[in-house]
Amino acid sequence: MKKPTSILACFVLAAAAHAAELAYEPFAYDAAAALTDLEGGSGWDFAWTQDGASCVVAADAMTYTDLSGSVLNVSGLAVQTTGAATTRSFRTLAGGIPVNDVWISFLYRLPATNNKFEGVSFYRGGTALFTVSSPSVDASSNIFLGIGSSGGTSSHKGSFGTTHLVVLHLSEGTGTGGTDKVEAYIDPLLGGNPSLPDASLQGNNLDFSSVRIAGQDGATLFVDELRIGESFADVTPHASGGNPDSDGDGLSDAEEAVLGLDPQTSNAALVAAIQAHPEYFDLHDAAGILAQDGGGVILQKTGNDPLSFTFEVQQSTDLIAWPVLETFTRLITLPSDKEFLRVTLDTP
Repeated sequence: MKKPTSILACFVLAAAAHAAELAYEPFAYDAAAALTDLEGGSGWDFAWTQDGASCVVAADAMTYTDLSGSVLNVSGLAVQTTGAATTRSFRTLAGGIPVNDVWISFLYRLPATNNKFEGVSFYRGGTALFTVSSPSVDASSNIFLGIGSSGGTSSHKGSFGTTHLVVLHLSEGTGTGGTDKVEAYIDPLLGGNPSLPDASLQGNNLDFSSVRIAGQDGATLFVDELRIGESFADVTPHASGGNPDSDGDGLSDAEEAVLGLDPQTSNAALVAAIQAHPEYFDLHDAAGILAQDGGGVILQKTGNDPLSFTFEVQQSTDLIAWPVLETFTRLITLPSDKEFLRVTLDTP
């Protein structure tokens, strides 16, 4: 007969994700230098080129600190589109190979209102695919995300004279009907992946191979810390500034950002309801999990290392002394997600 015995194992695992920074431009050049022919940073194919006037290196760097106090890593100076004519500066990724399924970040500051285009666009060959901009059709400080080089959809975020962190997530085939999708996050917390975009768009084949920074008729836009990587963490390296809980509901601001909640609005009542009545949400609390032991022993483990099970077969002649007859040890490779495992003993 086969019957459950002694062990119920509960595992909470974190799967390791391989990711990498693909390209980085810190604009570590001399102030006031024309951007054309400069070739610093990494992950690029040759130097910056121009179509029209060249962007120029700004006098100062740009910085970004999120609501939790975490500070983005920066180096070098910034670049600006200021000039007497329209500035268009391009740079191509290493090998000119188009990429998709990537994260992109850059710092963005619009000094003042005007009716000119200023923006950062992503190209494949001579085709503009998507753009983050202050379009000529809108004189507000709003940051827009659009197909091609159009204005597109407003994020309803952005302030004149303020440095914003723009993070884009380009994902292949995740849009309607298998189209590609670009999601824009403005000023996200740096401690974890953001969940609710401030603007999004969809389009066919948005693989890009080059970046353009442009300002119409020399209108000024400041850009800095341009990064392209395989994960959110790749494009937001930072120094932690603590883990505040602005609304005091037990969830940190960073945790609320990941969940798409407002760090300034308390969710304490909902948290308390879930804790008091997990059954309403088809959840098990700690006591409920421990109650699944079936008279056996609960083993809890956190991590992704193999779990070592050791079994002893004992013998006795008087039911008092139980010396070990044989010992069996086996390493169990853990699943990559949350699992509940139970060991059964098959006896004749």
